[in-house]
Amino acid sequence: MKPILAAGALVALASPGFAHDDTGQVEKLLIKDACTEILYTYGEGLDEVDPAKVTDVFTVDGIWTADGQVEVAGRAKFREMWEGIAANERPTVGRHAINNIRWNVVDSDNATGTALVQQHRYNPNKRDEIDSLAAMMLVEISMQCTRTDEGWRFARMDLNSVSIAGYSHGSEE
Repeated sequence: MKPILAAGALVALASPGFAHDDTGQVEKLLIKDACTEILYTYGEGLDEVDPAKVTDVFTVDGIWTADGQVEVAGRAKFREMWEGIAANERPTVGRHAINNIRWNVVDSDNATGTALVQQHRYNPNKRDEIDSLAAMMLVEISMQCTRTDEGWRFARMDLNSVSIAGYSHGSEE
């Protein structure tokens, strides 16, 4: 990612509008990179079912919603929810492929964005029984990323999912 960032910075410096932009092009690239990095950390936390990784990328008062039904306000409540999830052993693991990441830098302290996540589930202990690695869910994420004393964090993340017929997220299947 860093070589792409460096190349983008050079292009931005050469662009005609660079000197007249309130939030400079290089700063915008750095903000987008920082917000993308915490999104990847969030994804790693999902794969590893690691409550600290999933929740530490949020502001102290951050909000997380899923399908407009579940709302968790505050990092402490969000961690409590994830510690409960982590305590339940599942027969399959989830892997999350995050793509189509788009950021709109609002100002030097805020960005909004969207991303798509494909979730795949399988039993790593029964690799010879895996019938499919097709995505089980597609999740559209809307995000508000903000600069804090801790670095860049999510002030809000809204998830909207679409799943295949018969799949119930969090079930034993």
